Amino acid sequence: MAAVTANIQRLLDAAGGAEVWAVIKANAYGHGACDVAHAAIAAGATRLCTATLDEARAVRVELPIVPLLVLSPLTVGEEDAVSEVVCAVTVSTLEGWDRLRYRHEVDVHVKVDTGMGRWGLTAGEALAIGEEILAGPRPERLAGLMSHLATADEPDRAFVDQQAEAFRAVAAVFPPCPRHLSNSAATLRYPELAFDAVRPGLAVYGIDPLGVAGSNYGLLPVMRWTSTVRSLRTLAAGDSTGYGRRFIADASCRVALVPIGYADGYPRRLSGVGEVLIRGQRCSVAATVSMDQLAVVLPADLDVKEGDEVVLLGVDGDDVVSAEELAHQVGTVPYEIICGVRATLERGDREVLP
Repeated sequence: MAAVTANIQRLLDAAGGAEVWAVIKANAYGHGACDVAHAAIAAGATRLCTATLDEARAVRVELPIVPLLVLSPLTVGEEDAVSEVVCAVTVSTLEGWDRLRYRHEVDVHVKVDTGMGRWGLTAGEALAIGEEILAGPRPERLAGLMSHLATADEPDRAFVDQQAEAFRAVAAVFPPCPRHLSNSAATLRYPELAFDAVRPGLAVYGIDPLGVAGSNYGLLPVMRWTSTVRSLRTLAAGDSTGYGRRFIADASCRVALVPIGYADGYPRRLSGVGEVLIRGQRCSVAATVSMDQLAVVLPADLDVKEGDEVVLLGVDGDDVVSAEELAHQVGTVPYEIICGVRATLERGDREVLP
C-alpha cells in the first residue's frame, strides 16, 4: 500500500516531530482496516485509533502489540472486555469514568470538550479525573489528554483558535501525559497545534479534508472503484433510458449499462451530474441511477466494448474521478462517498492500491 505509506510520511512531515496516530475507524473509511493498519504502522504511525471496542478487537488479532485507542465511549459492560483486547480507551463522561475508575489495568485518555459539543468533560471534570489517576495505584494508566476540533476544515480559523486556547488552558495544569488535538485538517493546516500527537483520518486515505484536492497537500488517493460495461445499446433521437426519462437523446447515441447503483454505494444524487472514466475518457451518468445499474452515455468517438473497465472512483489514464469531486456534486463530504462503497465481485471491485 504505497499510497498509504506516502500519506503517512507526508503527515509525519506536517506534524513536525509529533507522533501520528492513524484513525482506522469504519473499516478504515471503507479501505480495509487491517490492511491499512499494517501499512500505516510500517510507514511510521505509532498508534491506531478505532471508534469502537469491536473495531479494536478485530485489529488486535492482526497486530498483537501495536498501541490502540478506542475513541468513542464504551457501552455498558464493555469495560469487562478491554483487558483482553489490550487497548486504551477514551473517558468522555463521568458515568464512563465511574465504570473504569477501579479497573486500574485499563489505560485511559481523558477527553475534554473545548467546543465540539458532543462527548467530552468540562475542564474541571477532566482535571479532577487526571489528578485522581495520578494519585492512584497505577498513575501510568493516564495515557493522554485529548479534545476534538469542530471547524478545522473550514476557511475561518477563529473557532479553531478558541478551541485551541481552551485546550492549552487545561493542558497547562493537567498531569503529565501526551496531549493530542489535531485531526487531518489541523495537521495539514495548523502545525502549531500538533502538541504530542495528531490523529489524522481522511488524509491517511489521500483525500483533502477541505474537500478540494488531496494533491494540494501532496497526498495520494488510496481507493480505486471499478466496474465493467455489461451491455451496449443504441438510442435513436427521442429515445430515453432509465427511470423518469431523465435522459432523452436529442440525436442517435450509444449507452453503456454498468452493473453498479445506489445499493452499491453509488449515490442516486449523481444522476445527471456524475461522470465515470472509460478508456481514459469521461462519460456522463446522464440517466437516473438505479438500485443496481447505471446508464452511461458514450462520446461518439469512443470505441467501447462489453467487458471494458469503468472507473467510478480513481485514476484512469491521465484523468481521475476523485472522492472530493463526487462529494461536491452531491452536496456531501468525501467521508460519505468512500465509506459508502460496497463492492461485490460480481458487480464491481473496490481496489486499495498496492
